[in-house]
This record gives sequence, structure tokens and C-alpha cells, in this order.
Amino acid sequence: MQQSDDRFSALWTVLLQTGWLADQPREFQDRIARAGRWKSVEAGRSIYAVGDVPDALYGLAEGNVDIATPTQTGEVISFYRAGPGFWIGESAALARTTRSLSVLTASDCRLFQVPVPAIQKMLRDDPGDWHHFYDLSHRNATLAVRVLSDHLALSPKARFARMLLRLADDSGTVQITHEELGRLAGMSRASFRRAFAALIDSGAVQTDYRRVRILDREALERELSASTGPR
Repeated sequence: MQQSDDRFSALWTVLLQTGWLADQPREFQDRIARAGRWKSVEAGRSIYAVGDVPDALYGLAEGNVDIATPTQTGEVISFYRAGPGFWIGESAALARTTRSLSVLTASDCRLFQVPVPAIQKMLRDDPGDWHHFYDLSHRNATLAVRVLSDHLALSPKARFARMLLRLADDSGTVQITHEELGRLAGMSRASFRRAFAALIDSGAVQTDYRRVRILDREALERELSASTGPR
């Protein structure tokens, strides 16, 4: 970790306490720290895009990123918003192929970037590190399957409920636009309007400019339980 001031030390602590890296051995964490550097990216920028040659593994310490994929028509659709502790970029780097997903900043972000040559050196010097990188790939693959399952199995209202519960901060607030909500939920505009209006009318959520506030968390949890329970 090339920068060492208090600000970057605090960001590194986030990665040591949340997500994939937090669950790895201290020796591996230290090797990652030595191999990478910090990168700041403004909101609305691309970290990488479908078809890019992989340059690095990225760990998100501050902000939010959207994961996107192209449809058969060529349109790029965001389907998941990730927060601090999220790591991505290992799959194409380890497989030595081009990127199959796009990663876009939904807010100003601070990321820890581990270049591909540094990863390759780690694997040459410590072949056991393959296990740790495979663990990350397994987690991201599991996440992708869960997101797909939600889209297939949950009702629109339940899909919204799960997304809002996951994205909300400690105060129950989600900083997001209506357009972003609909895109992340993977719904048509008509389905989005109906599902969102139903949650508002129920009193579970309140909407404002670029913000949604959860008023009744238990109501959202009941909506989710009703959709995932026995049928």
C-alpha cells in the first residue's frame, strides 16, 4: 500500500473489516497491501467495461459501484449496486480473458487497485494464494446466482423490498434516483411504477429528490417473507 497517511489508513481498515479480504489470513492481507495502491474515481465514471483487457483487481472502500452487463440488443443494464468491502475484477484477470461485465461508479469512490502483474507475481511467489483468489471468484459467482434468482423468483414489490433493505444506511435512507432504482430492479417502467407506488401507498417508504427513506422496515421484511415463503 504505497500511500500511508491517516485517510488511506482509515480506508484500508474498512477493507480489513468488511467483505472478502476481511476473511483472509493476515499474511495474505499484507501481501495485497504491498501489491496495490489507492485510486479515486468520480461519480458517473467507468472503472472498466465489457471487452476491456483486465488491468487490476479492485476493492471498494468508499462509495458505491454499479455492476452492469450487455443485453442481446447491445444495451448495458445495471443489475447490482455494491458498497464498501466489495471486490471485483479477479475473474478475467485470472482467466486471462477480456472483461465480461462493466463496473460504473454510482458515487465518488475510493478503490484499492491491485494491478494484474502484481497478482501474477503473488501467485508465482506464493502459489497458495490461488485459494484466496478462488474464494473471491466463488463469492462473486454466488452473488450473481442470487441476483438472478431474485429476478426470477421474487415479485416486483419483494424485489424492491430486498434491494432497499440492502442499500439503506443506518438511518434507513437510500441515496438513489427513481431511474437508478428501476434499472437496478431490472423492471420495465410500467412494472417499476406500479411496484414502487404500492410500497409508497402502504406507508413502508417515503420518496424525495434522489432519496428513498424506509419508514417501516418490518413491512418490507414481511413483503419479502411473503414472496419467499411456501407457496
